[in-house]
This record gives sequence, structure tokens and C-alpha cells, in this order.
Amino acid sequence: MADKRYFADRKSAVSVIIRVFLLLLLTFSVAFFLWSIMRYNEIMEDKEEREEYKGRLSDDIDRLEYLVDAPLDDAFKIRIAREKLGMCFPDEIIYHTELD
Repeated sequence: MADKRYFADRKSAVSVIIRVFLLLLLTFSVAFFLWSIMRYNEIMEDKEEREEYKGRLSDDIDRLEYLVDAPLDDAFKIRIAREKLGMCFPDEIIYHTELD
């Protein structure tokens, strides 16, 4: 009879250990799943930001290609002198406005 009690206690101890292990495994699995979802969302946001940046760069490339392909006529030279060098013709009247 002593043998039966020994095995009964042993069986319940093993059962408790298995239940605790399964509970820990379930807790870890849920935590890992939630962490994975959060990480996935971060990666998708980063991807969207990079795609927007890529679109802006593509627009810049198109604009610069247009400037490179533009003919070097007088109108082009005047535009570059105005935009890049801040130059103007001597007989021009320049108005400055302060905009907020």
C-alpha cells in the first residue's frame, strides 16, 4: 500500500510539472506571437516610408533628367542665372514680399 501512495504522489507531482510547463509554453507562445505582430507592423511602416522616399527620389531624378536634357539656349541660361545665382536684368524692378 505504501507503494501505491508513493506512485500517486509521484504521478500528481509529474502532472503538476507538466501543467506548469504547458502553461509557461503557452505564455511564451502568446508573448512571442504578440511581439511578432508588433515587429511586423514596424517593418510595414518602415517599408511605406521607404517607398514614399523612393517616389520623391524618382520625382527628383525626373526633374534633373529634364534639366540635363534641356537645350542650352538663352532662356535656359537666364532661368539658371535667376534661380541658382539670384541674378536679374539691370532694368528689372524686383518686389519683395514677406510671407509667413
